[in-house]
Amino acid sequence: MKKLYYKNKLINLLIRPIENKRLFTPLKLNILTLKDFKLWPEKLLALDAFSQTGLQWTRIFADETEYLEMWDIDQNAIKYAAKEFPKAKAVCGDTLEAFKLKKFGRQDFNFVLIDSPVPFQYADGSFEHFAFFNDIFEVMANNGILVMDVVPDVNTMLAIHPCSDEFKQLWIKARSAFYGVNDGERINPSQMIEIYKSKVNVLGYKTDLVTYNARNQHFGFITIAFSK
Repeated sequence: MKKLYYKNKLINLLIRPIENKRLFTPLKLNILTLKDFKLWPEKLLALDAFSQTGLQWTRIFADETEYLEMWDIDQNAIKYAAKEFPKAKAVCGDTLEAFKLKKFGRQDFNFVLIDSPVPFQYADGSFEHFAFFNDIFEVMANNGILVMDVVPDVNTMLAIHPCSDEFKQLWIKARSAFYGVNDGERINPSQMIEIYKSKVNVLGYKTDLVTYNARNQHFGFITIAFSK
């Protein structure tokens, strides 16, 4: 983690001039799109639920926050996060448990980022954000923005992160159940968008905007702007 921290520090230093020339990360593009649609909160109350050190994603929106909470299960990562973002509430803990038991510092976040580990199976046997998706809305305001990692094709991800066939089949089964499809191995992003719209509507919210944009060729972000 120490090597990764200093590597990311150097990368951020080197790319800052490029970012300033309007070549943006996927998350920055999301935020600019939301601002263009007048959907970005004026008073930003943010939760980065799997923050690591915060150098990859948290830094992009941290300066705009009135309140910022960062969670990660890695104690070393949170140590560096606290160093980088001294005004944030940086917590070392189990994010899944925090959602289930509402352990966060507030329950009215209007921006939540779920950069969950993939491919990965949690201790409870679940994958991605599937087991706690509904719980996310229990700690958010009636109007908010949710950004999450999604994987259209497990094979492209597993090509760079090889796992056992048993793991792959369990992941596909979990994806099939969550997305309500017969085969969760490949799910087109346009199909994902419609599924997430439906899921959010079932929870009693209106979807003001749902988009997908790639992080790379392996996976991307789903961005959901919702209101009541």
